[in-house]
Amino acid sequence: MPTTMTTRNFKGVAGLILAAIIIGGLLVSGIPGSRKASHEKHAVRTATVEEVKEGSPGIIIHLKNDPKIYFINTKQHHQITAADLQQLSGKETQLVVADNWSPLDPFSSMQEIESIELNHHTIYSAH
Repeated sequence: MPTTMTTRNFKGVAGLILAAIIIGGLLVSGIPGSRKASHEKHAVRTATVEEVKEGSPGIIIHLKNDPKIYFINTKQHHQITAADLQQLSGKETQLVVADNWSPLDPFSSMQEIESIELNHHTIYSAH
């Protein structure tokens, strides 16, 4: 039996190592750190609020005709509750959300809310 690695085996091992490095790099780059979302990277959503409820990862807001989940992380913002935001239900509301892409959520189905405006008055601000 030969003790050296064959060329075929070497290519397979090298390919697996390269794939692991690429996947690891994508995962690490997509994991949000303790830093806040940049003010320059945000998007504005204006729609009618369909539902406000407590859930994971905090306060969840569903907009009419929008499948995305918008949330306020209550671990970082203890001062606000879902009851405080019930006034938004059924009303046209403007949400400013973090516009960050992550390989852990490639379709950006969950977006963190930076601020909420109702009738040109700020109801909530993360900053």
